[in-house]
Amino acid sequence: MAETGAVQSAVEGAVAPASGPSPAPRTPTSKKWVTAVADRVSTKWIGGIATALILGATAAFGGLGTVPEPPLPELSAGETFTGAGLEMTPQRAVLIDELSDTGVTPAEGERLLVLLVDVTNIDDTARPATATGSVAEIRVDDAPDVAGAIARYDDTTLNPWLQPGVPAPLVLTWAVPADAYAGGDELRVALHTATEYSGEFFIHGDYWEDVEVGAYATLSIEDVGAGVTE
Repeated sequence: MAETGAVQSAVEGAVAPASGPSPAPRTPTSKKWVTAVADRVSTKWIGGIATALILGATAAFGGLGTVPEPPLPELSAGETFTGAGLEMTPQRAVLIDELSDTGVTPAEGERLLVLLVDVTNIDDTARPATATGSVAEIRVDDAPDVAGAIARYDDTTLNPWLQPGVPAPLVLTWAVPADAYAGGDELRVALHTATEYSGEFFIHGDYWEDVEVGAYATLSIEDVGAGVTE
């Protein structure tokens, strides 16, 4: 230890400054650079950079796990779902050999799957049932993505318009293989949501897009053979 102290004293003596006032301490180059950059960077950017670093570190340690989406509502016959500016109330699901005035004629080996649903347009303008975002978006779950033919149940009007605030009893009809469904089966129907937009530039008026499933309704299928029973 004594030898080490002597060496240190010799080195310090060799580099000792000449007598006179001591020079001001030098600012490290890296510190100058950081200070200069900070002077030119907006405080808003600094906050954003800090936030990004914090989020990155949190995600790296698993602190930002994906939040599971809540399950979609599950409805029964007679219950109402509101979406896409419509109140939709599925009432019955029926299998039938044929049904006139629905716009669908079954081919050989087919029957008709019929969904009776009450719909009220709660928007402030009339809408065709066949428009994007309207009744035509209702689908049978786990079946081909095909819109059903739409008619009014009370006066058999095909492809009706939905007047604001006026309930419309509708029939949605699909031709299906005769052995695809049977009486007592459960039919799961997908009801939808959509977003309303106002037209700009080349599009005039309001329209509905971004259609998504918003709820499911499950109904027991009634097989009525050759005719509908009340």
